[in-house]
Amino acid sequence: MKARVSTDWLSGCSGCHVAMVDLHEKLLGLVEEVDFVRVPVLMDEKDYPKADVGVVEGAVRSDHDRVALEKMRASVDKLIAFGSCAVYGGPSGLGWLHERDDVMAAVYDGGPTNAGGERPDADAPILEDSVVPIDEVVEVDAYLPGCPPHPYFIAAGLRAVLGVSDLQLTAMSVCADCDRKMLKNEGAELHRGEVTAEKDSLCFLSQGVVCLGSVSLNRCQAPCPHSGVACFGCAGPSVDLITEPHLDLRNLIGRRLNMLTGVSEEEVTRYFQEDAKTLYAYAVASPVIHGKPTVEIREWAGPKPAAQGGE
Repeated sequence: MKARVSTDWLSGCSGCHVAMVDLHEKLLGLVEEVDFVRVPVLMDEKDYPKADVGVVEGAVRSDHDRVALEKMRASVDKLIAFGSCAVYGGPSGLGWLHERDDVMAAVYDGGPTNAGGERPDADAPILEDSVVPIDEVVEVDAYLPGCPPHPYFIAAGLRAVLGVSDLQLTAMSVCADCDRKMLKNEGAELHRGEVTAEKDSLCFLSQGVVCLGSVSLNRCQAPCPHSGVACFGCAGPSVDLITEPHLDLRNLIGRRLNMLTGVSEEEVTRYFQEDAKTLYAYAVASPVIHGKPTVEIREWAGPKPAAQGGE
């Protein structure tokens, strides 16, 4: 008897669902093993049929998200947080840095494309106070981060949860699939804001370019480094970062850059704090990051207090 799988997406871009469709022939193979009873991008199913596994993309941003998530959780035996938005809050989790009223004011009360301060009517979903990963609302049985996860990991994750495969998902970092060489390169400077480097065969860190590959979980097979672009951590933090409360992006990358190039750890720390919205973007809404005792994301990247007095 086929296992029944139900999917949904909350506040996100639907890219994880598109990645599921991108399984192509692997999706056909999965169809032989499972019965998809709800997939928003493939079928028009408004209810939440009973299923063995639920797969949810997106973070909880509105009351609609919360209700949909609770309905999904009640209808399935096991629930997978699918993609970095569901697991960590993802890019939409940057809203966690700001109060709801400030977000509404920025979107509707100012800027060249607003409608003169007009707000959505009562039929629109109401924004919650903040953005949270789905395990802040319901119990989650398995996590599959990525933006989106690579089709290989999608198929492997579903099979593992369904018990039809004993394939273990790797706990390695993105560096495991990167063929660049990490070599000492004393004297290289820190290149703020750059995502490419001159030498294609040399590790970005060895060239003074911040790459988050060594602190990011591999759910992508390293397409960015292979294409000449430094990893920006879209799959969220690596296992050591998640499990060790004293470790953070700043100190791990700072230490490695210092050992490879001589750039001071203090300079790297300042860069991470000043560009926190970019360098912490995919997991800022998760207590895995903002719950660390040494991390003050709201202080670094949130709204700055108004200047006192005047000139």
